[in-house]
Amino acid sequence: MNARPRRRNWGAKANVAFIFVSLAAVLIVAAFVTVFVVRPPALGWVGFAIVSAAVAGLGAVATLVLPRIRVSAPKPATAADADRRLLVVADASCSAAGLCNEIMARLDSAVAVHLVVPVRVSHLHFLTNDEANERRDAEQTMLIVVGLLRQREISATGSVGSDKPLESMTDALGTFPATHVLLVTPPAEESYWLERDLLAKARALTELPITQAIVAFDQPERPSAQQAVPAGGGRSVSPERRSAR
Repeated sequence: MNARPRRRNWGAKANVAFIFVSLAAVLIVAAFVTVFVVRPPALGWVGFAIVSAAVAGLGAVATLVLPRIRVSAPKPATAADADRRLLVVADASCSAAGLCNEIMARLDSAVAVHLVVPVRVSHLHFLTNDEANERRDAEQTMLIVVGLLRQREISATGSVGSDKPLESMTDALGTFPATHVLLVTPPAEESYWLERDLLAKARALTELPITQAIVAFDQPERPSAQQAVPAGGGRSVSPERRSAR
């Protein structure tokens, strides 16, 4: 079992810094031109303030959008055999027992299951460095469910995804030769903000059959990761390539 190294979202932070530095430079230059060249009346300064506020607002919107644009998804992995393999992308807040039962009900003769649990974060969380709590929640859910599946003699692996469910799915498809994808989310009123219209968006990214299941939030009495996972479990349980079978 190999632990996946922890990654910080420095790329997003660099984008945010670049956007705001660029906007600040443009506004400073515009202010100098306005003061020394245009020399507008008082009403002109009101207009300049309105334009500056609009530009700053566009910059704020850009910081929300640009860090979440995926340039290109990795090429999907393929297997040499015709065995069914199920990729599960599940919300970290779903009940571990309910998630395990949902996976069992949808195996449909699959020989292997890989579970990806994306990190569940707030709208502006990528501006900060502290993501330990969110990653810990995702990791715990993954380890517990993988352990429960193995207790039922299912060949199961798992990993913690990024904070983008769709990116987590396409990344997993690049290493795990899935034949079907299952998206598991909480009820609509409790779903993660990046999970809106998730099924339609996911189907636009792959030709694999994709289904969605609803599992309620976890309960406080959830078992610990140490209880559910056999000795030797780590932060991530890497998917095994079975193309050589």
